[in-house]
Order: sequence, then C-alpha cells, then structure tokens
Amino acid sequence: MTDTKELLIRIAALKQRLSTDGAPGVEHAGETAHAIEEKLQHGTEHGALIDTALQAALPVAPGPLIGGPVRLAGRGARLLRKGRDALQALRTIAANPEFQDPEGSSTLEQVHREATSMIEMILRTVGAFPTEMSTQMRMCDGLEIVLAEVDERIALLSAGLEQRALASAQVNELAECLRLLAAKQPVSLTPLQTLADALIAEARSAMPLRVLYARPTEPARFAAAHGINVAQVLARLLLGDAEWQPQIQLAVMAALVHDVGMVCVPAEVLSATEPLSPEDRRLIEKHTTVAEVMLTRLWPGGGWPVEAASQHHERNDGAGYPLGEKATRLSTFARLIAVCDVYAALCAPRPHRPAFDTRTALTETLLLAERDYLDKSFAERLLLLTFYPVGTAVELNDGAIGFVLDTPPGADGMTPPDRPIVHLVHAGQGAPHAWPNVVDLRGSKDRRIIRGLTVSERRVRLGKLYPHML
Repeated sequence: MTDTKELLIRIAALKQRLSTDGAPGVEHAGETAHAIEEKLQHGTEHGALIDTALQAALPVAPGPLIGGPVRLAGRGARLLRKGRDALQALRTIAANPEFQDPEGSSTLEQVHREATSMIEMILRTVGAFPTEMSTQMRMCDGLEIVLAEVDERIALLSAGLEQRALASAQVNELAECLRLLAAKQPVSLTPLQTLADALIAEARSAMPLRVLYARPTEPARFAAAHGINVAQVLARLLLGDAEWQPQIQLAVMAALVHDVGMVCVPAEVLSATEPLSPEDRRLIEKHTTVAEVMLTRLWPGGGWPVEAASQHHERNDGAGYPLGEKATRLSTFARLIAVCDVYAALCAPRPHRPAFDTRTALTETLLLAERDYLDKSFAERLLLLTFYPVGTAVELNDGAIGFVLDTPPGADGMTPPDRPIVHLVHAGQGAPHAWPNVVDLRGSKDRRIIRGLTVSERRVRLGKLYPHML
C-alpha cells in the first residue's frame, strides 16, 4: 500500500470519528476506511477523496471538538487546506517517473514519507482541537511550523527530481542516437552537439562531476550513461589545453558515442556477475570493430573521432584488443579516451562490483599507466580532477563531513590532489554547523581528507539534508 493510500484510509477513519462525535456532517461523512480502499482499488480519483475527507474534518462551526471564536476555526481550516495542497504536491511527486531511482536509492522516498507523515499529523491535530483558546493558538503556531517543514521537503524533492530528470533526459537522448546508429538509421549531429556543449559548459562552471548509471539490461542506455561519464571527464581534462580548444566540441562528441558498439552486446552478457566465458568475452571485444563501422556513417571521413571508438581498448604494451596495437600505432586521442574510459568505468557500479570511490579510481588508473597499459602523461592529467572532484562527499580526519566545492591550484601552480576547498555540513560528532563553514585545506596543517563517502554512506548521513545532491 502506498503512503498516499494509507493516509487516505487514516483520514477516512478520522472523518468517521468526527461524524460520530458530533462534528458537522457532509455527504458520505460516514464512509469507512474499507470503502475508501475499495474506491482506491477501482481507480477512483484520489483528489476527490481527499477533498471529501477534508470537508468532513474542517471545523466550520463551534462544536464539541472546536472551541473559541470563528477566527481560530478559520485558521484551522486554512491549515487543512494547506495540508491538502501539500499532499497533492506529494502525490504529483510520487507519480513522477523519476521518483524511482534506477539504483534503488531510498533517499527521496524517505523524505517523501516524512513529509506525508507530517501532513497526517496536521490533519489529526486540527480534527481534535481542544476547547481552550490559548491552547488552540499554540497548536496553530506549531502546525504552521510543521507545514513550513513540509514545504521545505517538497522543495528538496522537487530539486532532486529535476536533477534526475536532467540526467535521464541526457541518457535517453544519447541512447536513442546509439540505437539509430546500431540500426543503420539516419542520425543528426545536432543532439550530440547540444549535449556536448552542455557538458563543456558544466565543466567551465566547475559543476560537480556526475557519475550516471543505467542498468545493463538496457544496453543502449547503459552505453549512453558511460559515454556521458567519459565525456564529462574528458571535458574537464581539455579545458586548459589550448591545442584542443578549437576541437573540444568534436572531442566531447566522440567521447559520447565511443562505446556505441556495446548496444549490440546481449543484455545477459552485460549483466553477468560471474567471470565471462571465452565466447562472451569475444562478443564484448567485438564492440570496438562494430563501433568503427557505425561511426563511419556519422563521420564518413574517419579520423580520430572514429579511431577513438576502435582503439580505446588497445593498450600501450600491445595487450589490448581488438588488434593488440602498441602505443606507437595508436592515435593521440585514442590514448586519451582510453584513460578517461578506464577512470569513468571504475567510478561507476558494474554487475560484478560496486563503484570505486574517486581516489581509488584515480589511483588504479595511474597504476595501470605505470605498468604501461595506459598513456602515463594522459593518466597524470586526471590529477586535475584531484582525488576528490567537485561535488564529492568527504570525511575529514576529525570526523567532519562535507562536500568538495573547488579544487584550485596551490602556491606552486600545481593542484594538490588531496587539498580541495570543502564546505563542511556536519561537525566531528555529527552535529550540523551553526554557521556555514568553508575550509581551504591547502592552508591547513592539521586537517585533511581521509576518504570519500560511499554511495550508501552519503544516503544515510546526508540524504535528509541534501537528497537533491546525491
């Protein structure tokens, strides 16, 4: 049973009690909780049921449960109407397709449950006001505060859904382009250019690095989410490179579609949690040659955008696929994309493992470069992101929790990978700060970051205050 259904049944019980106790009657005032559930099962409009329940509960005249002047009864009615409007807003939020997180997160759902419970308390309290005028005044004051809390949660929920909607729209639009390429259908470059420009603008504005995810049961969306992650990383690495500025849009577009061949890999192979069989591994390795054919339709002249798709799994020492080419035979852009591809893949969850934190992902990528699998100079460019990119939730050595705001260079012009600027939101013992607390760790000798929070830790420790940022 949904939160809304449960609340409607509770309202029906309250309405029945009010009618029994002598409150003003309305049509269907004696409707039972069972009758409400019957209507819900048959799809009766929720809004009409809510209005009926509110009419039964509204204190329109003095009665056994209502004392004092009409002014207070009117205030109570106003609170009920505000509660009804808030409940309708929560119903709209719950009906939004983006309300269900593809990763099964309960962050927004938890905030939604809290707001719904607060409205239930308001309805119950107004329906049982005491006769003392002074007590009514205090209770109305308290209910106003509760409604303000509900409004704040609705605003957080709306912001969270807006972020999810943006991410979903980007993934869906790119996935459609990948499907068209796989089906040998005409594809316009305009959507790719628009998405590339949006990601470049995010990078220029130092917006948080978002790690998107789509289930491998939908190969096109899975490849699209990964393509956007790689494109975000690439955009940040090329921002300060004067040589790439004239072609940065094309480079980001190439990153978006470099994994298009994964659309042709069966979903059951992408979803495997056990080691792949040789046959399944060959299916996956084939995606690079398939992608090369697809992208020559997008860029008939070939060149480095197409080479990025065919070569991004080659390795400097010749141990990669499909051809086992060494670094000297690989294009510069393909070697750069390979670094971004590995880092982005490590930051995202996969069926056989959880996501790595950003520090571990960077360290692992640098280690692969040390072993001559990846280009060392391009791998070191990841240090521009630092161990903790903007938006990362981190814990300091004194137990404080915060978000990374900026990763500026130090006095020597180099960006210290473990010394960003952090907005602390919780003190060492978990208590929120009474005043905004921003710490520049570049100048701090005693304070340092010890780790980034995992996805589950962010949801538990920060989800209530910042559901729209998780």
